[in-house]
Amino acid sequence: MKCHDANHHLDLFMDGELSVPENLKVLEHLNLCRPCAGLYEGEKALRAVLRDRVGSDKAPEGLAEKLTGALSGAAVTPFARRRLMSVAAAAAFFIVMLTLVFTSTKEMPQALASELSTKHQATQQGFCGMHRDDCLCLCDRCSLEPQSAESKFFTERVGHVSCSHNLGDLGYKPMGLQVFDHLGQPICWTVNRDDAGHTISHGLVTTKIAKQPGPLYLCDGVDRPVVMVPVAGTDKTCVFVFDSETEAQRFRAARNLK
Repeated sequence: MKCHDANHHLDLFMDGELSVPENLKVLEHLNLCRPCAGLYEGEKALRAVLRDRVGSDKAPEGLAEKLTGALSGAAVTPFARRRLMSVAAAAAFFIVMLTLVFTSTKEMPQALASELSTKHQATQQGFCGMHRDDCLCLCDRCSLEPQSAESKFFTERVGHVSCSHNLGDLGYKPMGLQVFDHLGQPICWTVNRDDAGHTISHGLVTTKIAKQPGPLYLCDGVDRPVVMVPVAGTDKTCVFVFDSETEAQRFRAARNLK
């Protein structure tokens, strides 16, 4: 079972709605895949918080009667009444979940991984031929001094230089730069490529994820690995997105990341 299959079945697995063979397949994948196991543990923790906040799966007293009255006099059978109660409970649960999502000060690593994996896919060809203020091409045709151009580009737009990660030992060199917004904070984005056409994207992100032990290793749901490395002594995190598991493992080995 692939990561995206396991993630697709995760909610049904946690709700006990899968068949025995399907349950076994998900369990086997979770035992072998640390990123998906981490996602599973995160989902369990979120459900536990929601249960604590809701306190009960019962709808507020009188809610069913109000819903019944809204049906404009339509006949309501005992079965329909039970359905209304279920809908009311689901609505209460959904409202609490939205409250947690929009008021939480702690960003979920999986959400950031998914967002930056999408950005990786969209920018892996670099920015050659693009004449925009938010990006810069560093290919041999467009830039003779990529290091000085990178420093100037980020300093002018965010007031500081992005983390300088030299990936030359892995055969990569910077091909393009971009600055874009994430939750009101700028992300310094660097696209690196090797001669074989593999891409490593690097983003410097201001996020509370940096407060967590690292590095974090995640999967965005399409088998694209993401490594997050908190920058010591700051509120920033370096996020690396890879084309393949092989390239991610090479990077982790070279940087002694467990």
